[in-house]
Amino acid sequence: MLNSILNWFKVWIKETGVEGWLGLAVGIFLWISGMPLWAGFAFGFFACKNWEWIKNGVKGLLKKS
Repeated sequence: MLNSILNWFKVWIKETGVEGWLGLAVGIFLWISGMPLWAGFAFGFFACKNWEWIKNGVKGLLKKS
C-alpha cells in the first residue's frame, strides 16, 4: 500500500515537474505567512499544472473503454 502511494507520488512529480508541487508548497507558505492574495496566485498555478495531468489521465481512461 505504502509502496503504491510512493510510486503514485513519484509519477505525479515526474509528470507535473517542479512547478507542479512548488506551486502548492509556495501557496501553503504564503497562506501561513498571511498573504492570501499571493497564495491564491500560487494555488492557481498549482491547479493549472495539475489540470493538465488530470485531463491526460481521464483521456487515457476514456481511450481504454
